[in-house]
Order: sequence, then C-alpha cells, then structure tokens
Amino acid sequence: MTSEDKTETITPEKGPFDFNFLISLALALLVWIGLRNDVVWGSFVGEADREALQIAFEMRVNKTLPGSHPILFLNLDDSVWLGATADGPALAYAPRPVLADLIEASYGTPGMPRPKVVIVDIDLFWRTPDEAAEQRIDKILQKWGRDPEAPLLILQREVTEGDGRPDSLAAARASDRDSIILSAPEDNIVWASAQLTGDEVMGARYFTHFLCIDTPTGIEASATTAFYAAVARKAETPREAIQIVQKSMEGPRSYCTGTWDDVSFDLTIPGRQPLTFKSQQSLINYNLNAGSADDPEPQLPAADMFVIPAGLVQPGMVAGLSANDGVVIIGSAAIAARDRHISAYGAMGGSLVIANVIRGVEAGGEVRRMAWYLEAILLTLFVMLIVLAFWYCRKARDYLKPMEGLHWAMRIARTPINLLTNPVIIKILIGIGVFWVGAGASYFLLDDGLWLGLAAPAYAAALNEAREDFEELMESLRNAETKNG
Repeated sequence: MTSEDKTETITPEKGPFDFNFLISLALALLVWIGLRNDVVWGSFVGEADREALQIAFEMRVNKTLPGSHPILFLNLDDSVWLGATADGPALAYAPRPVLADLIEASYGTPGMPRPKVVIVDIDLFWRTPDEAAEQRIDKILQKWGRDPEAPLLILQREVTEGDGRPDSLAAARASDRDSIILSAPEDNIVWASAQLTGDEVMGARYFTHFLCIDTPTGIEASATTAFYAAVARKAETPREAIQIVQKSMEGPRSYCTGTWDDVSFDLTIPGRQPLTFKSQQSLINYNLNAGSADDPEPQLPAADMFVIPAGLVQPGMVAGLSANDGVVIIGSAAIAARDRHISAYGAMGGSLVIANVIRGVEAGGEVRRMAWYLEAILLTLFVMLIVLAFWYCRKARDYLKPMEGLHWAMRIARTPINLLTNPVIIKILIGIGVFWVGAGASYFLLDDGLWLGLAAPAYAAALNEAREDFEELMESLRNAETKNG
C-alpha cells in the first residue's frame, strides 16, 4: 500500500454540518436581517419574497374572512359619467344628483335596519356648479348629523401641498361643509383621507395610516378612512368610534409636530386586542377583487362583498345588503373617475382598494412579518435541510458509476438521477420550493395579517452550497490529473 493510499484511507469522511454549513447559515441570516429593512426589501434582493406575497394575494382573491361583515360598493359606472349621450365626452365630475340619491339611499329609514358605516369616496368638499343638487346634499348631511341612530358617515377628502409626513405637511382645502361636520349634534360625520403609495410594480401596495395635516389650529394627525370604518363596525355609536380613533392619534400627533420620534401607535377596536402599527404606512392585505368595473349588472365577488351599479340602487336594497354591521362605499371604479390604481389584481378603482384596506385592518392590522425569533428558527431549519440535500446529492454522485461504458438504455434511465444530483438543478429546485412554501404559508397567515418570506435567504444558502460543490468537483479533477500525471 502506497503512502497516498494510506492517506486516503485515514482521511475522515466529510459530514453535512461542517464549517461550510456555518457559512451558509451566516449568509442566509445576513440576507434575512437585511430584508427586515424596508429599503432592502424594496430592492432587487426582496423581489422573490415580494412575488411570493403577490401570489398569496392572488390565491386569496375573494376569500370570505372569518367573522367578516358585508361591504356594499355603490359604483358610479361609465353610464353615470357619460350622461344621456354615450357618444359625448365623460362628465368632468361625479354628477351630484346621482350622489345625492346614493347618500339618501344609504342613510336609510330611522327605526329600520341600516348599515353601520357609510363612506363617500368622492370629494364633496369641492362644490360643483350644480347648486340645486349641492344644496340637497347639504340638507341630507344636516339631517344625518341630527339623527342619533344614523350610521357613521365618512367623507373622503383630497389633501394638497405635501405628502403628509412631518417634513412635508399636507393641507385640506377650506369648505363650507366643514361647518356642517362641526355643528352635527350627534358627532356622526367625519372627514378622512385614504392615501395609497406603491412601487415600480404595484401602484397601490401600501396604505398610509395617518397624514400630518397643517390646519388653522395647528398640526394634526388625520387617521385613514379604514381606521374609522373598522372601529365603527364594533363601536356602540359613531361618536364613540370617532373618539376612539382620534384618541389613537395622540402619539402620531406628537410625531407630526416633532415632539416625539416614535411613530408607533395602538388602535383600539372594541371587543378585541388593540392593533399595533409601527410605521406611518404598511402593506395592503388584498383579498377582494370585483372584476370588471364596467359590468352593468350587480356582482357578488365574495359572500360578503356586493357591487351594485348606481342606476340600480334602491333604498331597501342598501339596507337589506348591509344591515349586519355593514359598510357602504359610494364611489366609482370607472375610468372616467380617474381613480384607478394598479393593485394585486390589476387595475382597480380606489373605492375597491379602500374595501381591501378595511378588511385587512380587521384581519390583523398592518401586514407584518412573523416574530423575528420564529423566522430565525424556520430559516435555520431550512438551511439545515438545504445542506443535507446537497450532502446527500454529493454522496449519490460518489456512489453512482460513471456513465461511460453503460448501455444506452441505462444512460437514459440514469439521466433523471444525474439531473437531480446536479448542484445547479438542486439550487433551482430549492429556490422554487422555498418560494412556494412562503406563498402557501402566507395564504393562511394573512388571515391574521402575517406573512412569511424566506426565499432570498434560503437561496443565498443554496448558492454557497453550490459553490462548495463546484470547488470539491474541481479539487477532485485536479487530484485525478495529478495521479494520472
């Protein structure tokens, strides 16, 4: 026996969990830590996990959430905007007579079943030349404010100037209707905004929790529409709902004025644990898609979601479909409304995005990652499985005889095995597998506002293991050449 043979005999066999395992784990954890930063997550590094989350949203489309209540969308479709002549140009603004009819139908009849919340997703703080219809709307609002049994009425309002951050304050245009809200005896009317932001892929990926507003009385924090709607569904009265939401804005108000650096705050919804929000915006938890916005027929995309074209709306219909703590949204998904966003389901009217935000808030608040220690444990287990997969494939390649000299039929039979033990193929399969594990887990976790994304960290570990495989292969080739030489 030569000295080389002796050396080979006493060389210990390399196990799966060696120093290279620690390198793979360290790389995976480094990428994982980076992805918990919003800037890194929004870059190419987080693209795989963003796509996995997108697929989870697509799988959840029109899913009825446990304990959810109806949302009724009264849609000012194309027929409303085009007016009497379909060949003419669309109207420059939502026709106020139609809006007045929809608001009155949503108001309902005192003493009868009514919705819990009504959202007017068209800016009524800007008056149109149709003064007769505007005065009719004023009278409806005044009647609403005097009715102790009326639903909470949320009036959407466009803001100007900045984007609503402390260093870029937004402003609300003055309006005569402010006095109607302030003088409402029952305090059941409030204005709010629903600001949506996105990225290069999705125009409405995030919703803003509050806006920093510059008002004549000082800087205020204006809560998003979804907060008022989610709280009002469970509150005893609209007044209580408004008080709860505005109390939750005490921390954000200090953040807006610069007297407090912490942006986090809690939102209390009666009957459940407070929801914690740790930033000024968060991901929209999509689960509703109403399909075509131009469909002239009523739609039932989910068991708790109804879409009714404005021309078909009747007072009794609104009450019947939204009486069980329901939310009515008066808005438009038509192209003429100029309020369409790129969502998880393609182009979507702003009112339908608001419906998704409301359901997302009710499901669990902001869409957030799992607790860091749970993700770290899962990632460590994934890396261990990845290392074992590469190790077993290396063992399989050592066990298999060379292809040379084999019968052609055996070569064909061996091809799948050779492919499945190839480090490049293993790396790709691991990346795909972890990607779909994240998408599948998020499908269920999003019911509680959670998601799981470990595709990029796991892929980093797989890349390192593939590198190790190639280095060992090159080393064995060099040794073989040395022997033959």
